[in-house]
Amino acid sequence: MGKTRRYILWTFAKTYLLVFLPFLLIVSLIFVIQLSILSSKVNLEAGELIQLFGYMLPEIFFYTIPLSLIAALANTFTRFSEENEFIALFSLGHTPGRILRFMLPTLLLFSALLLVLSVMLYPQMKQKLSQFKQKKITEATLKIAPNKLSQSFGDYHVFVESKDRNDTYRNMVLFNRGKAGKYQLFIAEEGKVRNDGERFSLTLRHGSGETSTPDKIENLHYRELDIYQYPHNLYGEIVTSREYWEKALHDRGRRGKLLYLIFVSLSPILAFGIIAALTFYNPRYQRSLSIAVIFSVALAVYIPAMVLKKTGSIPLFVTASILFLAISTLLIRKKLLRHF
Repeated sequence: MGKTRRYILWTFAKTYLLVFLPFLLIVSLIFVIQLSILSSKVNLEAGELIQLFGYMLPEIFFYTIPLSLIAALANTFTRFSEENEFIALFSLGHTPGRILRFMLPTLLLFSALLLVLSVMLYPQMKQKLSQFKQKKITEATLKIAPNKLSQSFGDYHVFVESKDRNDTYRNMVLFNRGKAGKYQLFIAEEGKVRNDGERFSLTLRHGSGETSTPDKIENLHYRELDIYQYPHNLYGEIVTSREYWEKALHDRGRRGKLLYLIFVSLSPILAFGIIAALTFYNPRYQRSLSIAVIFSVALAVYIPAMVLKKTGSIPLFVTASILFLAISTLLIRKKLLRHF
């Protein structure tokens, strides 16, 4: 019994790795292309690129694991059918139900892993990735170039005459045109952009300014003036996964995303019986349908998953899950238990 289980699982593991690793490489390349597009807009160091790729890993694994499982299961059972492995196992007293039970613990572990990746890690990594991108883009927009028009620092239009090696700007002019006749004008001999980890600030030194309201105009002279922009909370605080998904109670889009992730995470269990029923066969009377089974099962899983993502319907989620289990049970009884 133990040797049979080990043999089946080892064969499945080898098949899974042969499918998973190339698929992982392809999906990873797609995400690397996204990083290259971002790096063309902002300067990213090697460490930052690795950090960003790490944020993407849960999503990469979530895309690759379910499809790899479907392909590996179909290829493993097809191989056992074509090489008469099932006939040998049946002659040793193993039933189709027992062979399927050998696989169930492994599939349960994969579903648990997918739930951890999607429901627990995905929200955290998605928030960190979004915050990191916004921060880098914001920092890029704060790099004011000398003698260039149409630059901004928050609501202020900025012009700088020169910039020294210490990143200190010389002879700056800032103008903010408000509403209803309000405006602000600041002139400074020097200035510098700072980031204290919480907010960005532009420190102006040795200058003068003018502010207006519909009623009056005020002049000021200053030794040092700080203008704050882009507070840290503009990027959004990173909330826990529980807080992130609590929004699904009243947000259909967030609820649809959650149902989509859960449904795909459960797909190894939901589609297991269908794959087995279509790939257990006698090679004397039937040819391999491995490719057709992979594509048909993948479509059968992802089409309702995308509908769930769009609608956010809990009744539809329950109906689709029960329907998958019912079809799996019916096919196992009709095609496997009755004929083998």
